[in-house]
Amino acid sequence: MDATGLSRRKLLGVGASALTVSFAGCMGGGGDGDDDIPENTVIVGPDNRFVFEPDSLTVSPGTEVTWEWESDTHNIVVQSQPDGASWEGTEGGETNTFNTGYVYSYTFETPGTYEYDCAPHRQQGMVGEIIVEE
Repeated sequence: MDATGLSRRKLLGVGASALTVSFAGCMGGGGDGDDDIPENTVIVGPDNRFVFEPDSLTVSPGTEVTWEWESDTHNIVVQSQPDGASWEGTEGGETNTFNTGYVYSYTFETPGTYEYDCAPHRQQGMVGEIIVEE
């Protein structure tokens, strides 16, 4: 035992606990930049990256989801949706794009998975999904 009355083993245990708590914030939830995104909002092209953030969002039926453009030349093209759903994505199809500041919203009613992408950046992996669960 050292002069403080702590054994080496106890001191290592305290250090390991502190390390676990320190890493807990890195494991998801907080600290990943999503804290500033309003609930049920998807950021389109943040930091000029070809991504939707978050790329997957789970909501209840009747929830309005909003997409906010933070960079240029993006759209939302629906690739698949549940039977009975009628989501069309942004107007104009694959060739019409929108720029920074554009806001698009849609209320999802039919349960299931909705997959979408940005047509100009599909090859770069700019894809997303909305999961509607009861």
